[in-house]
Amino acid sequence: MTAVPRIAILHQGCVPNYREAFFKRLGAIGARDYVVFYGDPEPGSGVVAAPPPYAFASVFVRNRFIRVLGRRVVYQPVFRRIAFGGFDALVVGHELKYVANLALLLWFRLLGKPVLFWGFGTGQDFWDEKRGRLGKAFTRLVNTAKNALMRLASGYLAYTESGAAAVARAGMPRERVAVLNNTIDLGEEIAGHARAQRLDREALRRGLGVAPDAVVFTFVGRLLAGKRVEELIGAVRALRGDGAEIEAVIVGDGPERAALEAEAGGEGWCHFLGAVHDVDGVAAIYRASDALVIPGYVGLAVNRGFAHGMPVITIASDLHSPEIDYVEDGRNGLILPPGDGFRDGLRRFAADRDLRARLSAGALATRNKLDLGRMVDAFDGAVAASLARAGKAVLSARSA
Repeated sequence: MTAVPRIAILHQGCVPNYREAFFKRLGAIGARDYVVFYGDPEPGSGVVAAPPPYAFASVFVRNRFIRVLGRRVVYQPVFRRIAFGGFDALVVGHELKYVANLALLLWFRLLGKPVLFWGFGTGQDFWDEKRGRLGKAFTRLVNTAKNALMRLASGYLAYTESGAAAVARAGMPRERVAVLNNTIDLGEEIAGHARAQRLDREALRRGLGVAPDAVVFTFVGRLLAGKRVEELIGAVRALRGDGAEIEAVIVGDGPERAALEAEAGGEGWCHFLGAVHDVDGVAAIYRASDALVIPGYVGLAVNRGFAHGMPVITIASDLHSPEIDYVEDGRNGLILPPGDGFRDGLRRFAADRDLRARLSAGALATRNKLDLGRMVDAFDGAVAASLARAGKAVLSARSA
């Protein structure tokens, strides 16, 4: 092993824009030398890659995307560069579609070098929803294969606690599973929230065309079918029909926008603002709002919402990303049953000022644990522990 261990990272196929700050901080750690291998994002994935050059060690890979049985497989020509590149450990995503990961996993383990999976820890797959019985059978097969491969790894970097628990149930020793509390750099968001608190809430509402006394449910994100924004529009329409003073603000763009605008029918209580990217612009919208509502699957929007003190309201589902772990029903948000349960939960939130204040305070408290520095420390600590175990194993083998 070299004086400064070298670790190759092959994860997500690219450097998503939300992951750039994490890799920058990780690269600043002097005790270990991390090298990120990256390429172009998968077409149609919705992932936006951060543009190079990067402020951390990186190697460009020309990803090749191949269709197999209706699914996309990703071939990354990196085996020789990583296998014979003087690396002491490897971190890969826990996804079967990246075929180079599998070959490298077997190679590194053959050499006695640590390999850590970095992933959800759960068997989330959208075939259940889209392909019926065939999809469920395929998902079971995929999960069986992923669990078998996972047990070959030296450790696991789980996004959240529920993922870590799933990994342990699948057979990975719990002491080899690290919980990262997956997040992004919220520093700018928190600063934007502080600046927005000095803005006049009523003036902001007038600017948005929102009634001064209305309870405002805001969606922020890509307008994708899986986000189920139509559920929010339908619920607000029904509650207004019952006399509730509620309005909806939709922030974002995407393939579902035209259909959602048609669903709203030009009603004055539903405001489409398009995509808003600057932090202060989003902070001002949140300042005029009462909750972040994402009826469909939630992801890192949860973290951003909490940075602005927004309670998060969603519908219970098996399709949420791991960040759903951060939403604690009744403490910093609401996880509601579908159908009438969703509408009734929104009605209860709108009618109870104390509940709104309590959930907002809970959101601000939660953002404190979603610190990027803590995530970096957890990641690096798990890699260091895995390297130490491998070193001890080598010494034990030599002494024997």
